Amino acid sequence: MDRRGWWLVIASASVLALVSLASNVTTLNQLEGKANTLLVARLTVSQLVNAGTVWAGLAVVSGWLVRRAAPAVAAGVVALLTACIVHYGVGTAYGMFDPDVLTANLHWLMAAMLAGGPLGLVGAIARRLDPWGMAARLAVPAGAVLEPFVLGRFTTPAILPWPNRVADFVSGSVLLTAGAAGCVWVLAGGWRRRNALHERRAPAEL
Repeated sequence: MDRRGWWLVIASASVLALVSLASNVTTLNQLEGKANTLLVARLTVSQLVNAGTVWAGLAVVSGWLVRRAAPAVAAGVVALLTACIVHYGVGTAYGMFDPDVLTANLHWLMAAMLAGGPLGLVGAIARRLDPWGMAARLAVPAGAVLEPFVLGRFTTPAILPWPNRVADFVSGSVLLTAGAAGCVWVLAGGWRRRNALHERRAPAEL
């Protein structure tokens, strides 16, 4: 068993959980509309670290870290459950959430158990050099490209306060740009590997 990989899974999940929690801390000035610039920054960070693509990416990366298929399935589940428990546990300890927050959010724990396994398996498959591996490596960046459109980040209703509209647009743009760059990087890597493989085979074919 790759213990280092498992430690990295736990550490990555805990970091994401804590950053996500911190991004939800709101000051009185923000609530009163006296610090709208800070509010835009906080909302933007919150939307990014709480994006479905980022949390799905945590499970995929966890599967990649532990390498083999069966452990990868477990790693995806463990990563998402750890992130949820740390997020709600620390938030409860600091008085940000009610004591029954875990009970009220059982649907997220269930989602972690149901989605974590398949996503972790995608991470293990992403290590392969065949077309399946490339497809697996494209999963997260493709999700980042699609998410802003699915959630309507670029069509926020005008009735909402301007900090929310700006945060939606900025976070959506970051996801779209990062996702597109990731797709290009994955595809370019696959092209380079194919060229290298053909070059190695060329002398033998001659």
